[in-house]
Amino acid sequence: MTISQAGPFSRISVVVPVSSRHDDPESLFHHYRNALSGLHAELEFIYVVDGASARVGEALGDLQSSGEAIRIIKLGRRFGEAAALSVGFRYCTGEAVLTLPAFHQVEAADLPQLIRRLQHADMVVGRRWPRIDSRFNRIQTSLFFRVARLLTRTRFQDFGCNVRAMRRKVCEEVMLYGEQHRFLPVLATHHGFRVVEVDLRQSPQDEFRRLYPPGIHVRRMLDLLTVFFLVKFTRKPMRFFGLLGTFTAGIGALYILYLLFERLFLDMPLADRPALLLSSLLVVLGVQVFAMGLIGELIIYTHARQVQEYAIEEMIGEPFASGDAQDVPLSDADTASLPREPGLTG
Repeated sequence: MTISQAGPFSRISVVVPVSSRHDDPESLFHHYRNALSGLHAELEFIYVVDGASARVGEALGDLQSSGEAIRIIKLGRRFGEAAALSVGFRYCTGEAVLTLPAFHQVEAADLPQLIRRLQHADMVVGRRWPRIDSRFNRIQTSLFFRVARLLTRTRFQDFGCNVRAMRRKVCEEVMLYGEQHRFLPVLATHHGFRVVEVDLRQSPQDEFRRLYPPGIHVRRMLDLLTVFFLVKFTRKPMRFFGLLGTFTAGIGALYILYLLFERLFLDMPLADRPALLLSSLLVVLGVQVFAMGLIGELIIYTHARQVQEYAIEEMIGEPFASGDAQDVPLSDADTASLPREPGLTG
């Protein structure tokens, strides 16, 4: 993959997941298409209907019948936005992929700048700025965004903006499941892709007040913790489980030593003491957690050749043709200059 690729993209895939929250599909489609027409690229619209009403499917079908170049994928039931995006990524064919919400979130006139910035990056994410929605909404989101930036160690300002442009390589290598679509920029950064954030004007139609139930906040925090673990410990599970297991078993061992000290020097009995049972359980639990980390390391080692944890930015020079490196004898001087492993002779 050559990140420094210049020039516009000849084909752009626009993936729009449609769920319970959506605006009029017909007017929004024309809104998006008119804004992107200035890019002079072939546009491929893919609508993934995920649990939306039948009226949405009918409206999209009318658009398709009128001659609009759109593709409609209907899921059997509601699977979530991450699954809808994964389906769209699987069936898109463009060199660049643009994900857009099924409702007015940003000014459509600002969308072309994402594609232009994509010429010098792997992924460009939008940030709604300046924010014009209610102060209550901003307080809710700002607290969550601060925690997300702290745990993921990134500087993204708006995890809730669904407007993102990316190269096709990002879609192919970053896997989404659950509700991880909000953290797609974090996962892409973890894979080694170059991700930038640009300011987009917030749409006036996205101004209404939203009150999320407590369960939504709990689920989002759990998703955030999942992403934190994936980013930090996916390739090194022993660092997490080993540290936790050692800490737990260490506390139990120290407690047992203290109880033995009381028994030997203070003549305090060990029988019928819940503290002895608790300390023993901590030691056993710590050993089990440590063993989980060891098993995780064995699994990672076994599948290490099948897992690519890097992204090549650029390859310079032509590859060797088949047989180029063969039939070239080494001289004695060349053989003597080869590096040898420590401790090996002969």
